[in-house]
Amino acid sequence: MADTTTVKVHISTRDLLLKLGTSRRESADQVIRAALAAMQRDERRQIAAAEARSIKDDPIDLAEIEAIQQDLAALHEG
Repeated sequence: MADTTTVKVHISTRDLLLKLGTSRRESADQVIRAALAAMQRDERRQIAAAEARSIKDDPIDLAEIEAIQQDLAALHEG
């Protein structure tokens, strides 16, 4: 038994998927996997950006970052 399934999409979506696959010389599965991986990377970037914004506004986090930077600088000097 094959490890595949059917996914219902609009014909225009199927056509775009096939067009992208052809231009990249990849199967539909490879195109879908690449798109999903890109979406996951984008989601992680958005989460990281939100965390960075919250750290930037927190004086305790800023003090911890400064202390770490000072420790690193001391290690490089020594």
